[in-house]
Amino acid sequence: MPHYTITLHHPDQASERFPVQAGQTLLAGAEAGLTRPVPVGCRGGGCGLCRVRILQGPYQRQCMSRRHVGPGQAQLGYALACKVLPEGDLDIELATPCPETPAARLCNGHG
Repeated sequence: MPHYTITLHHPDQASERFPVQAGQTLLAGAEAGLTRPVPVGCRGGGCGLCRVRILQGPYQRQCMSRRHVGPGQAQLGYALACKVLPEGDLDIELATPCPETPAARLCNGHG
């Protein structure tokens, strides 16, 4: 089965690479291949904790709540890792949850 290489760019440390199998979500690959995985909550698109920004590369985005990724944000490459199916090698970065969501309050210690 083919796989793709995902490069996670960190602002404060070296980039990490991990494989994702064709048909596997970005989150599932990150959980299996990273030492410091992408933040995760529900694994189904409801919490918004696994929000990432895709900088480069082809992917399919499954339906996700506009509460966590609005149409304008989606155009800028924002998505939930649990709802992204890579279709080639990707460059990504972690993104904070939308400030008005419960997930953002949890990330900031309020909740």
